[in-house]
Amino acid sequence: MAITRQRKSTAVRREEIAKAALHVIAQSGVKSLTTAALAEEVGVTSGALFRHFASLDEMLLETVQYALARIEQTFPEPTLPPMDRLTQLASNRIQLIGSEPGLSWILRSNEAYHVLPAEGVVMLEDMVKRSRRFLLLAIHEGASQGIIRSDIKAEILLVIVTGTIQALIGMPGPAGRASKPQNQSPKSVMDALTSVIKPSLPEAVTG
Repeated sequence: MAITRQRKSTAVRREEIAKAALHVIAQSGVKSLTTAALAEEVGVTSGALFRHFASLDEMLLETVQYALARIEQTFPEPTLPPMDRLTQLASNRIQLIGSEPGLSWILRSNEAYHVLPAEGVVMLEDMVKRSRRFLLLAIHEGASQGIIRSDIKAEILLVIVTGTIQALIGMPGPAGRASKPQNQSPKSVMDALTSVIKPSLPEAVTG
């Protein structure tokens, strides 16, 4: 009896193509992202890709939408204590990038802003702004509660926090590929960040 293969739905196939695009970028850089490379990664013909997308730009836009949906899941509950919000956001994003390295290109590479279609750039900028607002609110609340230092402006502490998170999720290599931090334990880096942004201990009074 002949086995009939069930054709995958458009939604499933579009997600597969988006994941494949991120994988190609992570492995070989965005310049290697061609329809031929995508088709090979997915295991279909180039023509099959265009049954689901009208152009490579549409594929890139779907890739951004997929990536941002995954990144959205990294935001902790806003009701958590401020310091927990900061550390959990960092931890969640490190874990996510570990499972899908191509997401680092979306999150970290300036190249993305030059390659993605305009609509995708707007979506990406909105996510960056939301991340900054989330972190800045946690810093402000922590400072008002005395658990995050208030002697340094919240906007400056934000630079330190976001810089640390960006370093931990991976810096872009020469071809825009994500590269993992070397010889650094994410936990030790986060412990150091926590020490930096906590209020300084009062100096001991000597008699």
